[in-house]
Amino acid sequence: MTAIDLTRLEKQIEALLLLADDPRAFQAEFHDILGFYHRYSHRKHKDSLPKSFMRQYDLPEKVLPSLQNRLKRIQPELILPLACQLWQDDYFEARDTAVTLLGFLPPDHNEEVLEQVLQWLDEPLDRAIIESIFTKGIKTLSQNAPQLWQDEVNKLLLSERTQRRKMGLLALAKIIPACQSDNLPTFFSWLRPFLISPDQSLDNNLKPVVAALAERSNQETAYLLREILTDSNDVEVGRRFRHYLEFFEGDSYDRLLDAIKKQVILPRSKDE
Repeated sequence: MTAIDLTRLEKQIEALLLLADDPRAFQAEFHDILGFYHRYSHRKHKDSLPKSFMRQYDLPEKVLPSLQNRLKRIQPELILPLACQLWQDDYFEARDTAVTLLGFLPPDHNEEVLEQVLQWLDEPLDRAIIESIFTKGIKTLSQNAPQLWQDEVNKLLLSERTQRRKMGLLALAKIIPACQSDNLPTFFSWLRPFLISPDQSLDNNLKPVVAALAERSNQETAYLLREILTDSNDVEVGRRFRHYLEFFEGDSYDRLLDAIKKQVILPRSKDE
């Protein structure tokens, strides 16, 4: 269907809220509502990149945000069971709503939110769901206990598990735009080991962090990269940094490019 009857949608959401104490029934009704608004005959542009690669409904724009916004009325003690039930779903909208529910929990539930977020981050995740976790899921937590969240991000970065380090980098990229300037030196120190590491498996997660830092402080970030180049004779470091040039401008760009060109690469020994 193309048109939305907002009065009808409101009644459907009210019926959904009445099932908040029964997670399975809530999940079934949730799908009934989205199935009702799914545009079966709507054709998306064949070259358009989907928001998520999970199964998903083709919904008018207002449906899911309207539904999720009304879920703020659910009592806090009912939220976590609902979120865990929806998380088991293989539809994007269900998992996104699970994450949204978690973000509605008040500050006195910060520890529960943190525990659940860390558990979810250990799973293989669709990129759109990761985005939801770091924007919607930790919204209350990051606003009311920013230091608690930053400490957990640092723990992720220091983890021996690659998956956790990847998530830590993506989380850091989300923290940087709104952080206090006093925190930037700390974030530079967290990032440095990744910038000099020969491990290329984290490069896709590392790039958005450099982009965020460059946006906050172009000169300081360029200086950090130049400093690393001066101390490094690893050709892969220079190659990695070439992918960051797009984040810099003017003198910062020129000096970083010059440092990449002048990086001293020592010949490898026969044993390497």
